[in-house]
Amino acid sequence: MEWIRIGANKLKLMLSKEDASHYALSPESADYADAHTRKAFRSILTDIQRETGFDAAEDKVYIQMYPSREGGCELFITKMGLLLSEDAENTGEAESTPLRGRITPSLSQKHRLAFSFSRFEELIAVCRILRARDFSDDSEAWRSRDPRYFLFLAEHGTPAALQEKYTFLKEYGRSENATAARMRFPEHGICLAARDAVARLGAL
Repeated sequence: MEWIRIGANKLKLMLSKEDASHYALSPESADYADAHTRKAFRSILTDIQRETGFDAAEDKVYIQMYPSREGGCELFITKMGLLLSEDAENTGEAESTPLRGRITPSLSQKHRLAFSFSRFEELIAVCRILRARDFSDDSEAWRSRDPRYFLFLAEHGTPAALQEKYTFLKEYGRSENATAARMRFPEHGICLAARDAVARLGAL
């Protein structure tokens, strides 16, 4: 098993077919809600902690898994509590217990949303709708190796209010954790529009 430490709160693991078999992890059929899959993830995190010092035992963890052609998989692991505490420090809102601190979102700060779509046509349809609604904030579009299509939006407002505002996009795709999804690119994808994605793709 190979690993890359992306940051204090992020880790990338590369498991071979033999590694996946050792942990009884089936990349093709794993179910995040399944007890066996969660047990495999816990075992992996415990083992990798000894080598990397990446301790996720006391934190909420977001895991993304992508099967590899050789039968293994790649895991992207994000410690969400630490991630939130870093955001709080950057905006001057960190509390005394950063790993468990609660953040009051700032309206003056832009927050990023992410949505994924299984078909390019769905991405285009969403961009056309947003363009018709005069969306003019930051936006990016990417294609992953799956393949899936990702749209990132950045706008002023609280995360809860923005999720409510763009809830209609879930009719076309699914909402993603923006920070964890953004970790995949540019290493694991192709940029379709690095800026003004809504305006550019919405005009197609």
